[in-house]
Amino acid sequence: MKPNASPYLGFDKDARGVKSLWERFNAGLIDTEERRDTYQQLLLHEWQRCKALGVDVAMTMGRRLSDSEFRLRMQAEQLLLETAVPIVRDVDRFLADVPGIMILIDRSGCALHISGDPRVGEFAASRTGIVVGSQWDEATAGTNGIGTALAKRQPVHVFASEHFCEGWQSWSCCAAPIFDADGHTVLGVIDYTTMASDFREQALALTVSVANSIQARMTMHRELERSRLVTAFSEAARRYPFDDMLALDHAGRLAIHTPSDRCRRIAENWASGGFEGTPAVRETFEVTAPNSESRIGTLILLAKPASYDRVFLPSNTPSSLRDAVEPVKRFGHFLTRDPDTRRMLAELERVAAADVNVLIIGETGTGKELLARQLHASSPRRAEPYIAVNCGAISEDLMESTFFGYVRGAFSGADPRGRAGYFESAKGGTLFLDEVGELPLAMQAAMLRVLEDGSYQRVGSCETQQARCRIIAATHRNLEQLVAQGRFRQDLYFRLKIVQKSIKPLRERPCDLTLLIDQFGDAMRQKHGLPTVQLPPDTRAALERYRWPGNAREVRNVIEAAVLCADGAIGLECLPPEVTRPPETSTEPVVAGTAGEGLAAVRDYERQLILGLLRKYRKVNHVASALGIARSTLYRKFAELAIDQSEFTQAGHDERPIARDGIH
Repeated sequence: MKPNASPYLGFDKDARGVKSLWERFNAGLIDTEERRDTYQQLLLHEWQRCKALGVDVAMTMGRRLSDSEFRLRMQAEQLLLETAVPIVRDVDRFLADVPGIMILIDRSGCALHISGDPRVGEFAASRTGIVVGSQWDEATAGTNGIGTALAKRQPVHVFASEHFCEGWQSWSCCAAPIFDADGHTVLGVIDYTTMASDFREQALALTVSVANSIQARMTMHRELERSRLVTAFSEAARRYPFDDMLALDHAGRLAIHTPSDRCRRIAENWASGGFEGTPAVRETFEVTAPNSESRIGTLILLAKPASYDRVFLPSNTPSSLRDAVEPVKRFGHFLTRDPDTRRMLAELERVAAADVNVLIIGETGTGKELLARQLHASSPRRAEPYIAVNCGAISEDLMESTFFGYVRGAFSGADPRGRAGYFESAKGGTLFLDEVGELPLAMQAAMLRVLEDGSYQRVGSCETQQARCRIIAATHRNLEQLVAQGRFRQDLYFRLKIVQKSIKPLRERPCDLTLLIDQFGDAMRQKHGLPTVQLPPDTRAALERYRWPGNAREVRNVIEAAVLCADGAIGLECLPPEVTRPPETSTEPVVAGTAGEGLAAVRDYERQLILGLLRKYRKVNHVASALGIARSTLYRKFAELAIDQSEFTQAGHDERPIARDGIH
C-alpha cells in the first residue's frame, strides 16, 4: 500500500462535534475567518467539493446502475473478481460473529461483490441502497469510505457524520485501495462497513491487509502472464529467426524484444519517451491466458527496413507504438485503432440492443453523431425513424412546440393544422439530442418529465401522449461541471447517462489520424469523381504534426479542400497555413494542459479554436457549421470571448448555410 498516511487517520472521531459542524455547514453558518484545527478544515474542504459536484446532501439511497451497464462492468473486471473474491470469502470465515459487511469495489466506484453479516447486509440494502451494482464514487455519493479511498488513493476511515450525505451517517466505513502489480494503478477498493455504534478499531487494518493480499495475488498473476508472454515470444522468435520482434504486456508496455540494434534503439526511445517515427509492422499476434480469451499481451513482428510503407504515425509517447499495431475496429462509419476507443465501441455494440438511454461525451468533431446513427442502426428500432436534433440551434421560445408539437390555434402564426413534435415524429425509433447541454433549465424540466414516465402534451392541448422513442444524447460540455454550477439539472443528467461513453479527441489517439486521412481521401475522391490522388511523405508528415483541434471534422474539411486543389498529388501548398506551420511557431493552443488551468484554459482554447476557424472560413455560417452549433450560439460566443468577427469577415458575404458533414 502507499506509505504516506491518510489525512482521515490520526484524529479523534468526535461524532457529536462533527455533526454540529456538518449542520452549520449545510445551514450556511460557517464563518470562513474562524480558526479551526486541521481535522475540521479537512472535513469542510471535502464537503465543499461534494457540494460543488452537485451531490444531494439529503440522499438516503445509493444510486444503482442499470442491469445492462452493470453487466458491462462485471465483464470488464473479470480478473479483479477472479483474484479478489476467493480472498474475501476466505476472510469471511473469520468474521462470522462480527456485525459488518465487506464490499469489493471496481475502479469506478461500483460494488461488485458484498459478503459478511446477512443482517447488516439486508439493513444496508433496504435502508441505504448498498447492493451489488450500486455506485459510490464521490461525484455520485459524496464523501464516503469507498469514494474517498478512490479519490485519495489511500486508506481512509469515514465515520458517522463525516459522511457528506445525511443518509450515510449511521455507518462507519473503512476502505483501502487495491493497486495493480505496478504499485500505481488503482484497480478498486476493499471496504468494511459497519453501523457506527458497532465500529471496531481493527477494521481499517483488516481492509489494508485484504487489499495487500489481493495486490500480492495480482502480482503473482501478472508474473505468470509475463512468463507466458516470454514463452510465446521465444517460440515466435524461433519461427522468425531473422526478424525484429517486440512483446507488449497487457497494458501495452514493452516487455521484451529481440537483441538487434534497431530494437535496442526502440527500447531506449521507449524508456525516454521520445520517438521520431513508428516503424512499419509486418504482423501482430495476440497472446491469451490459458483456457481463456483474455488478452495478456501482443507480439509485434516488425517489417524489414527496406519494406517500410508510407505509414509513419506521430510518436512522442510509448503508447503510440501500441496504437499503431492494434487492429482496426469499425462501428458503422467510425473507425479506430486506439485500444481504449476499440473497447468503447465493443461496449456500444452490446448496448445497442438494450433499450436504455445513452449519453455520448466528446469534443466537437469527434464523431458523436456517427456513433448515435450506428447505435440506432444496430438496435431493434432500426426500422423506425431516426431523428437528430441540435438543441443549440432551436430558439428558446420554440423549444416546447418543437419537441412536443402543438395543436391548431395554439399560438399566433402556428400552422392551422397543428404540427407533431420530435417526440411524436420519432415514433418507436431514436431521438438524438445533439448538444443537450445547451437546453435551457425550463426545457430541462419538461424533458425530465418525458424521460421519467414518457408522458407529454402538445402545446395548447390537455391530452396526454406517450413517447415511445429511445433517447441518445451528446454534448461537448462537462455536464458534471454544469450541474455543480446549477446550469444543468442533476436528475436529468442521471436520466440521460444510464450508459455514458466518452470519445477521446484526435490528439489523444494519433494512431487514428492515418485511418481518417485515408478514409476521407478516398471518400472525397469518389464524391468529386477524381482519379487517384497521391499523398507525398512530406505532406503526410505535415498532417501528422498538426494537433487537429477540430478533430475528425477538421480532417475531413482539410482533406476535401486538398483533394480539390491537387493536381495528381497533394502538395504542401494544398494545405491550410496552420497545418504546414512548424510546431515551434504554431499558434494552435496546447489543449492537453494541467487540471489546474481550469475554466480559463478551456475558454482560451475555445477562443483560439473559433479564431482559427474564422481565419480559415471567413464566414460566420461556415464557422458555425464547422463547430456544429447555431449561428445564434456562435454570436453569443463572440460576446463571451471578446471576439470581433468583423476583423475576419467581409460585409455583404452570402451567409447561406453549408451542408453538414455528419461528424459531431
